Amino acid sequence: MSFLSDFQRLLIQKPRFNVKHVMAENCDFVDVAVKAKNCYYCYGVFYSEDVYFARYSRKCVSCSDLAFCASCEWCFECIDCANCYMCDWCRDCGNCKDSRFCKDCFGCSNCFGCAGLYQKQYYMFNEKLTKEEYEKRIASLDLGSAAHRAAILERVDQVRRNVPNLALHQFNCEDCIGNHLTECKNCYRCHDSFFLEDCLYCIETNGNKSCCDLSICIEDELCYQCVHCPMSYNLNFCFHADHSSDCEFCAWSKNLKNCFGCVYLENKQFHILNKPYSEEEYIKKVESIKKELKAAGRYNLLPYLFTEYEEMRLKTETDSAIQTLPPL
Repeated sequence: MSFLSDFQRLLIQKPRFNVKHVMAENCDFVDVAVKAKNCYYCYGVFYSEDVYFARYSRKCVSCSDLAFCASCEWCFECIDCANCYMCDWCRDCGNCKDSRFCKDCFGCSNCFGCAGLYQKQYYMFNEKLTKEEYEKRIASLDLGSAAHRAAILERVDQVRRNVPNLALHQFNCEDCIGNHLTECKNCYRCHDSFFLEDCLYCIETNGNKSCCDLSICIEDELCYQCVHCPMSYNLNFCFHADHSSDCEFCAWSKNLKNCFGCVYLENKQFHILNKPYSEEEYIKKVESIKKELKAAGRYNLLPYLFTEYEEMRLKTETDSAIQTLPPL
């Protein structure tokens, strides 16, 4: 099929950019920065400012060493936390402040080494203390000492073993199936995502609506099987297509509209394989190409996979869902 060979030729025609910045400022050494400012050594930061060494976090300010956190401020070494302030070494916590080494805690403040607490204050290792006792014990800790810190972590591990652990972590979600979701609604089998609505099978995404099978996409609507396509509408099988709409099989491009099989283009409309067409010609030719792709079982992401290595991976794949794909 000529479309497949021409599309694959375009994919390898130019070097690919090494980092992705969309409306970002002063984010050196950051990959996938969207509407972020003053971030350093991060991968996946969105609407964040003054964040360092973070992994896929959103709306965080003045934080360091985060992973999958949302709306946190002045936090350090936290994982899957939301709406937290001045929290360190916490995991799966929400609406907490001035706490350390906590897990599965919600609405807590001034807690240390706790797990499974709700709306609590001045607790240490799940033991209730007075304000004076709590402050005295905290003052006696030396977190700068490796030996002292190891002893604290051992005690924290004992506390976590003696309380139930949440099977799923959802924060302010409604009618969702999936883990580590924040402020999502009507989502199915989505994970590590923020602010989704009516989405299916999405991972590491945020701000999307009515989408399916997306990965690392931001503020998209009516998109299917796309990767790294921020702020786009009605895309199918696209990869690194920014600010685009009504496109299919487009990659490493931005500001496209009604394009099919285009690579390394900007600000174009009614293009097929990087060549311009009239609107009437475009509609007719796209319909013909899609018909051929569907007949050959290639109306999916397979056109992106064409190397010997990828062919070998498909042949040796043990995942039953992938085994059902037609051969390259």
